[in-house]
Amino acid sequence: MKHLFLPLGLILAVTTGFFLPAGGIFLTDNNALKIILFSIFLVSGYQAGAKELTIDRKLLTLFLVASTISLFLAPFLGLLVSKLLNFPLHLAMGLIIISTVPPTISSGVVITEVSRGNTTLALFLTISLNLLGIFTMPFMLDFCLKAAGPIDIDQIALFYTMLFFVLLPFIIGKTTRSMRNKIRVSSLWSYLNSSCVILIVYASISTSKYALLRLEPKDYMLILAGVTSVHILLLAINTYAGKILQLSPVDNKAMIFVTSQKTMALALAVLANIQFDTGNAIIVCLMFHFFQLFFDSFLASAMNRK
Repeated sequence: MKHLFLPLGLILAVTTGFFLPAGGIFLTDNNALKIILFSIFLVSGYQAGAKELTIDRKLLTLFLVASTISLFLAPFLGLLVSKLLNFPLHLAMGLIIISTVPPTISSGVVITEVSRGNTTLALFLTISLNLLGIFTMPFMLDFCLKAAGPIDIDQIALFYTMLFFVLLPFIIGKTTRSMRNKIRVSSLWSYLNSSCVILIVYASISTSKYALLRLEPKDYMLILAGVTSVHILLLAINTYAGKILQLSPVDNKAMIFVTSQKTMALALAVLANIQFDTGNAIIVCLMFHFFQLFFDSFLASAMNRK
């Protein structure tokens, strides 16, 4: 049930957004999405306990390689694929944004667990890359979006948004757990985080319903080709990097799944803060998330059996 909650919830969110959009429009008009985003990282901070992990040269090298691939190389992959497939500007924007954001908050760790990988390392990479991404994302986005077309974003405003809605709630959640001296937290918190992501998708679909209906089947095939290319390239690059670093199989699984995935919640938050007609960029983020979730789950299960 834990593995199916998010994908089934996202399917429900998309369906409800099309047929009952009033609730999603209400959430958007009353700034509820900002509260939901704040809650996601508040819960993430609370869940992030201090686990046993030896900080040595090997771990620092791994972190450096993972951050280079996830936060610096991935945006250029999104830009390159959008150029090669001749994406329209709105779709290119979505692919670049989802390629630039840090790894997923929870699914990377969960899928690493399914593959019998190192979940402690997966959690470390998830937290550290998300925190570092606060500082890298505004500038990488600005560079890649300008290369894609006449899109200009306020880097400083986006940076402060990330500080307030990502770093601050994470610190509050982490501090709260430390003050309560909680060694273990209930797994139910993961359901709350997933529910917040589902609400963001519902609100985004509700407000973009008519724009999404204007897309033709060939547009959806083009988007699928784009998100598939970027994600599989990231999986291949991370697999090769793990071999170069001579990681153990369990550590390599953590790097592959965490560093190849992207967080949809933050991508949708970025879209909401761009003063530009984002058009159908949201559907690119949604399809990227669905593809990485289902493809990596299948891959993790195959690794587990092997």
